[in-house]
Amino acid sequence: MKLGMYSIEIKRSSLEVLFSAIREKGFTEVQFDFLSVGGEQLPASIDPALSREIYQTAQHNGVDIVAINGTYNMIHPDREQRNIGLQRFEVIAEACKDLHCHFITLCTGSRDPQNMWRFHDGNNTQAAWDDMMNSMEKVLEIAERYDLTLGIECEASNCVNSAKKARRLLDEFQSRRLKIIMDVANLFQKGQAKKEYVRPIIDEAFDLLGNDIYIAHGKDIKEGNKLHFTHAGNGIVDFPYYLEKLKEYNYTGGMLLHGIESEEDFKTSVDFTRSVISDNW
Repeated sequence: MKLGMYSIEIKRSSLEVLFSAIREKGFTEVQFDFLSVGGEQLPASIDPALSREIYQTAQHNGVDIVAINGTYNMIHPDREQRNIGLQRFEVIAEACKDLHCHFITLCTGSRDPQNMWRFHDGNNTQAAWDDMMNSMEKVLEIAERYDLTLGIECEASNCVNSAKKARRLLDEFQSRRLKIIMDVANLFQKGQAKKEYVRPIIDEAFDLLGNDIYIAHGKDIKEGNKLHFTHAGNGIVDFPYYLEKLKEYNYTGGMLLHGIESEEDFKTSVDFTRSVISDNW
């Protein structure tokens, strides 16, 4: 199993230095975010020459771009903000050809107007679900146009915040272009980050979503009443069991490590994950 990382969790002054550092830290895959080249995560425009440079630099350093971040707030309470997000998403979709990547990552958003990573009571309303479905229909139309696959990641602070809701979403669309990003740390709700809940939560997620996983994230969560995410091996996620379930569902992709709090954590996270893979894969 190959190891990958999320590009914005490391800061460097140039593309060459960035991808060289990614490789030096033990990664051969990356989920790329345009924030890594300055500006915005979802730019209003992307120079094709920049996309080609990103791809060529990654290849020169032996790193495959396996996913591109396209996340925007799909249920923002302001319709105009949702429309802007959709327009920016299409800019990312258009850049995928030059990046030689056909997979875009998404999260479903929050009713909080300032921060889509902050929970809002309105997330669980039918109106929020309807807005999310409308946004999803539009991004799927773009995915069809550009021949892309989209990955949904559950987030406790977002509209789709559980394996059950993710299953409902997949079932309502029945689209071959809509898949799952499995990040088991994201499946815990407040008050559930306890060791006794770990395997039941993983089991439910794989029972519902195991056949639809496109990419696996390796993030951890610390035990406690709050949701405190951390790097792999620094929390309560049972990674050997996680890998066992991935094998059970014939997953053949890599593991993208995520939740790095400081660069010093990369080595610890990589060494831990490699040891788990060596023992269980």
